[in-house]
Amino acid sequence: MIFRQSRYLILVTRELSKKYTLPLILGFLLGLFGMIAFRQFALRAANQLTTPSVHIGLVGDVTLASLPLSIQTLISSGLSAVKMDGSPRPDLATKWIATDSGRTYVFTIAENAHWHDGKPVMAKDINYNIRDVTFAVDSPYAIRATLKEPFSPFLTLVSKPILQTGLKGFGMYRVGSVRLKGDAIQTLRLDPVAGQTISAREYRFYRTESAAITAFELGDVDILEDLSSSVTFTNWKNASVSARPRYNRVVALYFNTRESLLAEKSFRQALGYAIPELGFERAYSPIAKTSWGYTDTIKKYDYDLRQAKKLMTNSKVASQSARLTISTFSQYIDVAQKIATSWTNLGVATGVQIVNQVEPFQVFLSAQAIPPDPDQYPLWHSTQTPTNITGYVNVKIDKLLEDGRREQDIEKRKKIYFDFAKRLVEDAPALFLYYPTTYTVTRRK
Repeated sequence: MIFRQSRYLILVTRELSKKYTLPLILGFLLGLFGMIAFRQFALRAANQLTTPSVHIGLVGDVTLASLPLSIQTLISSGLSAVKMDGSPRPDLATKWIATDSGRTYVFTIAENAHWHDGKPVMAKDINYNIRDVTFAVDSPYAIRATLKEPFSPFLTLVSKPILQTGLKGFGMYRVGSVRLKGDAIQTLRLDPVAGQTISAREYRFYRTESAAITAFELGDVDILEDLSSSVTFTNWKNASVSARPRYNRVVALYFNTRESLLAEKSFRQALGYAIPELGFERAYSPIAKTSWGYTDTIKKYDYDLRQAKKLMTNSKVASQSARLTISTFSQYIDVAQKIATSWTNLGVATGVQIVNQVEPFQVFLSAQAIPPDPDQYPLWHSTQTPTNITGYVNVKIDKLLEDGRREQDIEKRKKIYFDFAKRLVEDAPALFLYYPTTYTVTRRK
C-alpha cells in the first residue's frame, strides 16, 4: 500500500513538473534572487544601524549631477589628483607617458582598485567625456588619450572622480542611501567600505544658511560646513568654529570695459587705490597664491588715496560727473557698501544694487573660482564672450593665454603666466580683492 501511494505521488509530481516546468524554474529563481536581495538589504540596514555616523549640513541646491567635489572625492577618484600647488600627481593612474608634443597620453591604471560591487576597475571603465579628446583602451589596465591639439592643463581635467551609474565608485565611501525632492538631494548617506574604520557621513542640504543654522540649533546636524559667516555662533559654548581661507576662489570687482566711463585704464587704477581695508586676506592676482604659476612681483592696489586722486586728476574722466553702480549678490553687500562709500569720497558717486544673477553691469562684485592650473583662457581671452564678462580685449594677453595652454615645459609656462598676471593686473579690467573665508561649525560633545 505504501509503495503504491509513493509511486502515485511520484507519477503525479512528474506530470506536474512536465506541465509546469517553466513556472517552477521561474519561481525557484525568483525565490533565490529574493533571498540574496533580502540578505544584502538586511546587511546594509544592519550596517547603517551599527556604524557610527556624523550628520553634516551643507548649503545649496545639489543634484546627483552636481554633487560637490569634496563629496565626489570620498566616493571615487580620477586618473590623476591635484596637489595644493595645482600640479597633477598619480591617483588611479600609477603613471602616464606624454608623447607627440602633448597630443597623446598613455595612462597605466592601478590593478588593485575595485568598484564598490567588488569588480576590478579596468581601462574600459574610464568614462571621461572631454571635448576634442578621444579615449581608447590599449590593454585591460592601460588607456590612451588622444588630443586634437596640445593642451597642457589636460592632466588636471582627468582628476575629476570617475563615477558609474548610481554614484558607484572605488573610494573609501560608498553611497548608502539618497533621498530626493524632485531632482534636488535632501539627504545623502555615505557608508565606509569594508575594512575602513571611519564613521559614516550623512549630508543634509539646505537652500539657505539660515535654514542650515536652524537645523544645527535643533540638533538635526552635528557639523555645518562652508558657512560664509560665523557671527551666529560667536557666544555658543557647545560649538567650536574653525575658519579656512579659500585659495581656490577670489572675490573681485569686474569692470565693464565696453562702457566709455570704464574703458580708461588710469580711471580703473584710481578706483583700485581707493578701495579700503576689507578685513580679509588680500588677493593681488587672478592666480592663486598657492599655485606654481603665482608671482608676487605684480602691481598692488593697496589703499592710497593720494595716488588715487593723482590718477583721477590725470584721467580723461571728469570725476564730478562720473556715476557708478556696483552690482553684487546679497552676501557681499557690506563689502560693496564700504567700497561705494570710499569711491564717493574720492569724487565718484557710487551706489550699490543687489542682483540674483549676472546681468548687464557697470561694476560687478563677486567671487570667482580659480582653476587649479593657471590657464585662464576662458576668463580673459577676447574670443570667450560668454565667460569674459568684462569684455576685455588685449592682443598680448590673448597670445600669452594661447601659448600657456600649448607649452609643455613647466619652467616656460611659469614665465608665461608670470607675464600674464603682471600685464592683466596692470591693465585692471578687474580688481582682485581677497580670498574668501569659510567657516565650519562643530557641535562639542
